[in-house]
Amino acid sequence: MTRWLATLFLTLILALPAAAQSYEVVADGRRINYGMMERASQPWRICALLPHGKDRYWWGVSWGLAEQAKTLGVQVGIYQANSYADLPLQKKQWADCRALGAQAYILAAISADGLSEEIAQALAEKRPVIDLINGLSAEVTSRALVSFADMAAQTIAHVLRDAGGRSGIKLAWFPGPADAAWVQDGERGLMDALSGKPVELRLGGRGPTDTKTQSTLVREHLERAGMPDYIVGNAVAIEFAARLVAQRPPPRPKLLAYYASAEVVDRIASGEVLAAPTDQPVLLARLSLDLAVRALQGQRVPKRVSPTILMLDKQSLPSVDMSRLLAPKGQWLVQQPLAPPASPAR
Repeated sequence: MTRWLATLFLTLILALPAAAQSYEVVADGRRINYGMMERASQPWRICALLPHGKDRYWWGVSWGLAEQAKTLGVQVGIYQANSYADLPLQKKQWADCRALGAQAYILAAISADGLSEEIAQALAEKRPVIDLINGLSAEVTSRALVSFADMAAQTIAHVLRDAGGRSGIKLAWFPGPADAAWVQDGERGLMDALSGKPVELRLGGRGPTDTKTQSTLVREHLERAGMPDYIVGNAVAIEFAARLVAQRPPPRPKLLAYYASAEVVDRIASGEVLAAPTDQPVLLARLSLDLAVRALQGQRVPKRVSPTILMLDKQSLPSVDMSRLLAPKGQWLVQQPLAPPASPAR
């Protein structure tokens, strides 16, 4: 099949007239209108493994998964591994799901290659695996994610526009956990975007995106190196930096996250954070479940689906559909085990 015919076939499959809702995405490099399924053919049993549930970013992802499961009429177990430092727990959760007879997996991985053997086994057993948000080194059925290299590059482009051509800019960088694929991609995008630019880059330190770790990294770096012109980093580091620099006399550094959490969105609205791109994580969660069900039902699915990256600042916020980014107010992390398979009727 030629590439043109393959693209046409994919577009027709994903833009079905019976679709409950559709979204403009890039699928395998082509911009298409992705039509979400209205209902699954049966109550498929799917496990979704998240890295942690310590911030509202992952609350939104878990809520998106749970809501899409209700729409499709499938069963989804939603697990979180407490920290990017606890790969053994995520591996155990995968094993538990396998023992419960999970028919497909959605994985927001702690480590780019930490579950490669498990993924290969699942694929050999014809159980689809969807790479959600964080990125995996292994071959998978499909990926629902946005390039964090592009996210970081757009963040740096915003910094450079704001700096207005000034030279000698000092920028402190707090990427997140070193072993995560999304952090490695983000650092690559940042370094490419800064190549040849008059910016002094200072690494603030790498570590899990829990408040204790990131607050320590930010505080110790600023005490050691002094205040930079800009601080760019993961959402947890930037949310803490906003609280910390507010206590210091001006001039204060300008703050940008290279992805948006609910806390970062709130601080953009208040003017404490300059800007952040968003990968629309709730939408990504919904797409990942749709992809898993399509694959279970024997449909051809794209290898990668990516929503548009949106740059959030105080001017753009009012026009953004927050239901694609965040769970509703008052909605906490959704955690639910995959129910044991029903016993056959006697």
